[in-house]
Amino acid sequence: KDIREGFFDERVFAADLGDVIKGRAPVEYQDARLFFRRTYPTKGLRELIENVFSRVSGRPGDAVIQLQTPFGGGKTHALLALYHSANHPEIAGEFWGFSEYARKINVAVFVGTSADPFGPTPWGEIAKQLGAYDIISEHDKKRVAPGKDKLNAILDKASPCLILIDELLEYVVKAGRTEEILDTERGQLLAFLQELSEVVGSRKDAVLVVTLPSSVLEQYDERAERTLSKLQHVLGRVEVIYTPVEGVEIYEIIRKRLFESLGSPSKHQEIAQEFYELYERLGADVPTDVRELSYREKMARAYPFHPELIDVLYERWGSFPRFQRTR
Repeated sequence: KDIREGFFDERVFAADLGDVIKGRAPVEYQDARLFFRRTYPTKGLRELIENVFSRVSGRPGDAVIQLQTPFGGGKTHALLALYHSANHPEIAGEFWGFSEYARKINVAVFVGTSADPFGPTPWGEIAKQLGAYDIISEHDKKRVAPGKDKLNAILDKASPCLILIDELLEYVVKAGRTEEILDTERGQLLAFLQELSEVVGSRKDAVLVVTLPSSVLEQYDERAERTLSKLQHVLGRVEVIYTPVEGVEIYEIIRKRLFESLGSPSKHQEIAQEFYELYERLGADVPTDVRELSYREKMARAYPFHPELIDVLYERWGSFPRFQRTR
């Protein structure tokens, strides 16, 4: 509708978890029902959500999860799905189809791009959102990472809980310089992340989800590359990596996000069949794969786009580190 009526705002394709927490995001991300209405439940996203609800319900599940994708690969959207699912279990249970154990989960969010490295520490901010700041107020003021006993006390008070940490590398790069300026002991943040991941991993009522880029982008330096390696080492001892979007799911995501209605599926099949017959007639003048039956199905799934358009943008151009694949 916004495109048809000429008031399109590009921000609707730039999800920002920090803006949602502060209540200033576009309605597409702020409103849980609208968010789910425009979300395609990919296999990876469904597994991620089910894992979190399973874990905090005392069932089997991964406790420490890393979302690692290329730039624009769906990390923030996955975190938003977790955030809205935890805060609105009745909507989430209906959308994901597992209402039997959907439940309200206490959520703490730390967004590295929004956070001020001179402001509250990550442990202070997380404890405050979980209603347990009194437990580590001194650690926050003195910028010293709390130990495992304190972290367990916070989680005892906030159980069941979900901790979401987005754009972690961005914050660690900023915090490293801040530690030099404030002359505080280096490595407090890495120590906190290691202890938090170990504490969460030992419990049945908490989940930690962290996002990291799959590679260092060009705006960072060699120090950032070493930092990313350290973060992956710290988290890699206990975490499981999830990929929110895989393969042909990208076609469904784009269709769901851009179109209110796609018309009759039989029409999609009819058009795909016409293309298939055209490619059959062209024979060796077109690539072999477009003359296979599987490609006909791919065309129906990508309708109203030709799959080649999406593949070039998402797969080929998407290999450039600064190409924002989602937008």
